[in-house]
Amino acid sequence: MSDPGDRDRSGRRRRRRGGVGVRKEKEENNETVVTPASAKPPIILAKPANDRSSSSDASRSAEPKPVVMLKSRADERRSQLTTTTQSIPGMLAGEHAPTQPIYHIQKNPALLGSVGNEDYGQSRLAPHPEMITPIKLIDELMQWSDTGMEMLIDQTDFFVIGVIGLQGVGKSTIMSMLAGNVQEDTVRSDSLVFKAQSRDVQAVCGHQTSGVDMYITHERVILLDSQPVFSASVLDGMAHMDKKFPPEYSTVENWAEMQSLQLMTFMLTVCNVVLVVQDWFADANLFRYIQTAEMLKPSRPSSGHETVPSADDAPEYYPHIVFLQNKAKREDFIVDNYLVMNNVIKRMFHQTKLKLKGDLSLSDVDAIIPGLKQRTKNTDLVNLFLVPNVDSAADSNKDHISTLLPHYRGYPSFELIARKLRNQLLSMPRTLLTHTTLSEKNWFHYAAKTWDGIRKSQFLSEYNRLLP
Repeated sequence: MSDPGDRDRSGRRRRRRGGVGVRKEKEENNETVVTPASAKPPIILAKPANDRSSSSDASRSAEPKPVVMLKSRADERRSQLTTTTQSIPGMLAGEHAPTQPIYHIQKNPALLGSVGNEDYGQSRLAPHPEMITPIKLIDELMQWSDTGMEMLIDQTDFFVIGVIGLQGVGKSTIMSMLAGNVQEDTVRSDSLVFKAQSRDVQAVCGHQTSGVDMYITHERVILLDSQPVFSASVLDGMAHMDKKFPPEYSTVENWAEMQSLQLMTFMLTVCNVVLVVQDWFADANLFRYIQTAEMLKPSRPSSGHETVPSADDAPEYYPHIVFLQNKAKREDFIVDNYLVMNNVIKRMFHQTKLKLKGDLSLSDVDAIIPGLKQRTKNTDLVNLFLVPNVDSAADSNKDHISTLLPHYRGYPSFELIARKLRNQLLSMPRTLLTHTTLSEKNWFHYAAKTWDGIRKSQFLSEYNRLLP
């Protein structure tokens, strides 16, 4: 029997739409539809997973992003705090901390200069190299040399010590002791900083130093060793020169004398301390030429870095003079003889403006001349220092066979006296060479201008004209 619900109002049976073989099962609220086997399976069009992800990314990127023109400080702090909070669990789990940007500082080759691949800051802090051998400041032809500029630096704590004296008095040996040599180095002249006369040079009565040599110690003390003044060896070399002497000099003797005066004037202008070395007391001609050089000393040239006032306003500069009696004997270390030498120098330079009193004396070292300090309490002594002979001091250190006591010298050893001399020289007051403070390089330019001014000085030319 058919179900009366399957008929329409006219009583006809209704046709089922699903066709033959369609069953409908109803369970509470679920329905299951079974299609016949002859029906075609449905086709579902879908993209692979890779293409799906790429298309989704493209669609996301295509979406317009908001442009933030300005963020508030509260938002920046909140984002930084969120990032740091999120990274803490990963750091505790052993993950690597977020890397920070690394900045590389490149070196400026213009600032490195001659330093090369070393750091510029380290080169500024590194100690300056010491000189091994002296270099020429004035060559044997009396021409200025610029090679010494490479060893100078821009600092004002320096001290200039020069030396003048006759031939063979020991100028180079004394300057070598100030440079740091010891008594054992005097055995061989090649081991000294300033090369002394060898036996071959002494055999021909020649001189060792020509022109002016410069040496700079690690204490920034500039030592100037000059050729002997009024030397017969220098005069002989001038007489045997191939070229004729300059026309402004009438004779070769006048040329040699004027050259010695030029060197002495140069030393009195550019040095803080000038050592006058002699090996016997006393050469009156040497003292007279020192006063002549003081008279012919030119006014201060420009230092090269500032304007110089007029000659009337600028005060004249005069260095400290130290009279050094080299190769002194036992009799020279007696108190009375020392006071006699002191009085002779004081009388001969009573009108000088050179600073030759109260800076250096044997009275400060009571062990050298016992009783001298008590005798000269209220006496103004000149800068007179006695240095014994190196060879006799070395021989006296050996004990004689005939006695158990060492040989009596009458004075301390050469090593002790040389050390006392060096200490007192370095502790002398350092007055300004010009109206302004000079650096080492400024001093070099100042010395070059001084030498050029001395060579062209009208006072020296007039003095040369008056020579016989």
